[in-house]
Amino acid sequence: MDFIWLKHLIPDVLQNNKEFLFGNIRELYEFHNRTFLKELEKCTENPELLARCFLKRKEDLQIYFKYHKNLPRARAIWQECQDCTFFGVCQRQLDHELPLFKYLRGPSQRLIKYQMLLKGLLDFESPEDLGIDPGDQEEGLAKNGPKRTKDSTFSAELQQALAMLEDLIKSCELAVDLAAVTGCPVWAIASVETVQ
Repeated sequence: MDFIWLKHLIPDVLQNNKEFLFGNIRELYEFHNRTFLKELEKCTENPELLARCFLKRKEDLQIYFKYHKNLPRARAIWQECQDCTFFGVCQRQLDHELPLFKYLRGPSQRLIKYQMLLKGLLDFESPEDLGIDPGDQEEGLAKNGPKRTKDSTFSAELQQALAMLEDLIKSCELAVDLAAVTGCPVWAIASVETVQ
């Protein structure tokens, strides 16, 4: 939308209003690109740090709530101008197979993937699940790290992180539902936001 040679194709509803279509997607990108991805990558060698990573970034992850609050407005704008020439040209230029709005669902899908990741890690109940030889254990500790069982600190932190993420997903769904309600008093929406 910033390319001058495409400006004449941008629908009137989007002229100088791209933030209504994209919300805070750039903020989400910057958070993941500069901060969260690097922290998650550090957890590949130490999966026991993963839950702490999510818990530490609890406040930062609230940017998803802001994104979801804008989704009904973005959807309405998209429905109004999805068939315009501009988006067809952009899709071809960027060699995207899917229409733009499918990509705008990415942040919602990312939250679900995080949820599935944490649930999957909670399914590890024994040292064998994590590739730890039971013979290497001494008094509940493996030579290469803690025994990760459902009653371990590892699992407790994972359960906390999962609960936090599930609460975030629910609040995002609620934000979408509330923003979609027309004629809703402003005080009602403001009271839900303060709960976040």
